Amino acid sequence: MLRTISMIVDMIGPSAGRSPCEHGGVDQPVLVFSTASVMEGYLAKGRLEAEGIPVLLKGEAEGPYRMGPMHLWVPAAYEIQARLILERLTDASDQVGDAPA
Repeated sequence: MLRTISMIVDMIGPSAGRSPCEHGGVDQPVLVFSTASVMEGYLAKGRLEAEGIPVLLKGEAEGPYRMGPMHLWVPAAYEIQARLILERLTDASDQVGDAPA
């Protein structure tokens, strides 16, 4: 897995993997995850933040009633890392759902 990440970083260029401030400004936010489930959105947000990725949460779930879709945005410099983490999270939840009862 680390070799794959390293290859992707090498393909993208020298600014990949560095914080947004290190390469001349704030990156544009990139949408990396959308869900209709408020709980799933907050779990994904917490997982990304635990990995040190800043997350911007947008959607109907921001209000006092916590209903509607949630969208997670990250700085472009963190997009690949965030997508890999979310992919692992999705794969793990699929495996739990496939376990025999």
